[in-house]
Amino acid sequence: MKKIIIAVILAFTFNMLPADDNIWGRIANEGFENEPVKSAYFFAGNWKNGVKFYEFDAVPNTSLYTIYPLDPTHLGWSESEANREFAVNSLILTGFNVINMSYWGPEGTDNWAYWAPMQTSSLSHDELFDIAVDKNILITPYIESYAATDSSPGFSFMDDFPGSAINPAPGLVAHIEYLIDRYLINPENEAWPAKWAQMFDQDGKKRYVISLIHVASNQEEMSDQIFAEGFDNVAEKVHDDTGILVGFTIDALPRSESNAPGLFKPSAAATGPWLFTRSSILAVSCFIPEIWTGKSDEDFLLQWKMQFSAGWINTGIPFIQDVSPGYDAHIVFPGSVIYGNNNEWREGQSMIVDELNSEAITFNTWNGYTEGFAGMPTAEYGDTTYYWICGLLGGICDDTVTGINKPVKNGEPFLFQVFPNPFGSDVSVHYHLNAASHICLKVYDSRGSEAGVIEDLFRPAGTYITHWNPRGLPDGMYFIRLDTEKQYYVMKVLLLNNKLTAY
Repeated sequence: MKKIIIAVILAFTFNMLPADDNIWGRIANEGFENEPVKSAYFFAGNWKNGVKFYEFDAVPNTSLYTIYPLDPTHLGWSESEANREFAVNSLILTGFNVINMSYWGPEGTDNWAYWAPMQTSSLSHDELFDIAVDKNILITPYIESYAATDSSPGFSFMDDFPGSAINPAPGLVAHIEYLIDRYLINPENEAWPAKWAQMFDQDGKKRYVISLIHVASNQEEMSDQIFAEGFDNVAEKVHDDTGILVGFTIDALPRSESNAPGLFKPSAAATGPWLFTRSSILAVSCFIPEIWTGKSDEDFLLQWKMQFSAGWINTGIPFIQDVSPGYDAHIVFPGSVIYGNNNEWREGQSMIVDELNSEAITFNTWNGYTEGFAGMPTAEYGDTTYYWICGLLGGICDDTVTGINKPVKNGEPFLFQVFPNPFGSDVSVHYHLNAASHICLKVYDSRGSEAGVIEDLFRPAGTYITHWNPRGLPDGMYFIRLDTEKQYYVMKVLLLNNKLTAY
């Protein structure tokens, strides 16, 4: 097995080196030249807590989280510039140099699904570009498919791609050109263009990166050659229309051992040689490809992921190794596979990175709470994933990322932290009031029944620490809710058998 892996690595290294010093699949922006990509999939936007920040109403959906964030500051993206600073600085400290910005359509299209963990729009994307200015990180638009709404016909990559040589993937072209116009040609901030990530293609040319998720096709009479040529056709059409040279990182949906959607799905063996010849292909960068096996057996998934990755590496196309903390979407998608979120899964992926000598890494996802994977500390799993990915990337594992952040919204409380979590006999609750208020701090069980009152009193402005002991309550998930005269916050906690247990 090791001899095969060494051969794969040598083939990959040999094929990716162009004649000059510009390395295919490496970052091309000034100050980042030839750095390997270290990216994180990211939802720019505010949590859907019922407050409207963009062009549509945000129906509260926190009850749909399968993993609950420990740090509410990270969710309140649009509530303040300080929150945005915290979120992006956390990514930088962890070791990321690229943010994969989830994109679900242009301004006003209202395409954000009710079950998604965050609101998003072009306005939140503007906020991301703004906050990244003067920071050591770049942004890549990550174009997703989305359902039709009253204000938009929706978009399906599989139905749109590749189109024809004369009219290549018109929906995809329109999305790319919208982004180009907004962030490169007519930016509201002249510093935005420098924040769009560029990569070197196999000829050593700089191309603006477009990341594509769920890459397959429903077009009939498809071949590996036609599919591969479609990417160059799209890039040439965009260049003809805008003068901007783009390239693609693709989430190639697996063809074999797969229940992935799409009539045609690419494979390393059959499609890889054709993609290798396409100038617009910058890298293969997948999004939890193992989920399409439909299995939850972690030993099987790790072996499959190793073989799948090695297969694409052997094509000679730059490969950005996907890692994730696991997957759990059972609340929104009943019956979906659940795996990971444990040391064995994390160590298994670290082994894949090590065995395949993967310098380029993409993490899926930083704040995907509804889908059950997140890099930031969560109520269920604490900061174990954060320290794992930080170590994998060689970042600065800074306690300020996992700890308490200062309050940032005037006139409202901020529930800092519940610690430890999971907890046994006693839990500490930290909170801050920017203004004096009557507060009520209560505990509820998973059915919504009151399980205890921690505090019910008037407090001056300030920071407070209080404690709660479950006193005989059964193990399980509980919710600690802080109510003030203006707002409320909820934190999810786990009680385990009157002792701290890794969860």
